[in-house]
Amino acid sequence: MRFVLMALAEGGEQAATPRAELDRYDADLVRAGVLLAAEALEPPTAGVCVRFEGESRILSRPAAGALNRFWMLETAGEEEALEWARRLPLTSGTVEVRRVTGDDGR
Repeated sequence: MRFVLMALAEGGEQAATPRAELDRYDADLVRAGVLLAAEALEPPTAGVCVRFEGESRILSRPAAGALNRFWMLETAGEEEALEWARRLPLTSGTVEVRRVTGDDGR
């Protein structure tokens, strides 16, 4: 099953985790054969939001939201995905774990 781990910064702040620790975590995911994709995102101040109100499309800058990094994993199930989330070397923020819709397993 595929799951996305989303690192959400609190108060819009970027996580201050040292790059070397995140590189080791990513390498562990690769060695375990579960990593499908992983990316760091620019801070919300570098983004743009498109808000939908009926037929109107309203752009706003900076973007609202605190998503700053994500990992897509393929695991045997939710418990394995949650274990990987617990192992993240973060010192602040939240990690949301969601299963990919319609993914019935390996």
